[in-house]
Amino acid sequence: MISVFGHLNPDSDSICCAIVVSDWLNFSGQSATAYRLGELNPETEFILSQAEYLSPSLLEHNIADQPVWLVDFSDLEQGPENLNKSQVIGLIDHHRLGSLITTEPLDAWIRRVGCCATLVFDIVTHTPGYQLSQSHALLLLGAILSDTVAFQSPTTTEQDKQTAHKLSQIAKVNLDSFIIKLLDAKTDISGLSVERLLQKDEKNYLIGEYKLILGQIEVSDFHAIESQVPALQQEMEKRAQSEGLDFYVLMITSLFSSQSCLYFSQNNPISQSPITIENMLSRKKQLVPWLTQKLNADK
Repeated sequence: MISVFGHLNPDSDSICCAIVVSDWLNFSGQSATAYRLGELNPETEFILSQAEYLSPSLLEHNIADQPVWLVDFSDLEQGPENLNKSQVIGLIDHHRLGSLITTEPLDAWIRRVGCCATLVFDIVTHTPGYQLSQSHALLLLGAILSDTVAFQSPTTTEQDKQTAHKLSQIAKVNLDSFIIKLLDAKTDISGLSVERLLQKDEKNYLIGEYKLILGQIEVSDFHAIESQVPALQQEMEKRAQSEGLDFYVLMITSLFSSQSCLYFSQNNPISQSPITIENMLSRKKQLVPWLTQKLNADK
């Protein structure tokens, strides 16, 4: 049995792609099951409910020496325990090539698109006989709109836009109406504890010699979260110490103003005060390169 999963602290792209890829693998004669590597955020729960699909089970078994298929990541730091001891037989991703090293050749697709789901759609629809269901089309559509922030993110490509329009037709939904509902779910932070707010969308990175976590919280406006910032900063310090990080970076993004405010845990080499950056929406295409440049400049 092939275990199919995305990264820790899963976002909509990693969950939705795992579901569709596992179905595609089963169609192709390879027994597979989709899993999640953490709790779902409100946006992903919204997409699954719209598609009338249940959440994948939590990955709890030991994957050492077991076949796995990765979606939406290739960094060992973002995967489960023993990923480096597993048999990675497949990879579909849209990020930089990470720290994953395989012992044998694998089936791999990595493309410069705004969402892994865009690439998954291209792969499965070019498989003879495979029919993408209405439910699965809605999953992929939700993932694309999430990762591209409804085409606002600089990671968005023309292929993402064209794929989203095709998927909306297969899913039989009004694209504009669905975008409004999804963005409402995406920025809904009501009822979430400080711990869950940080875990809502965070990824482990190794940038040069620095071990860090980059978390992102997307809100409609900074006012929606400003009262919780002090508690978030305390939790960042706690996490940095307990997990042996060099530092923690929290990116709070206002979708209304297209600004991001960066908060840093102590003992970081960049800034002891928050930094607000105009037109920054993407962790992958904007924050990671920005941080990499800053860290290299300090050497």
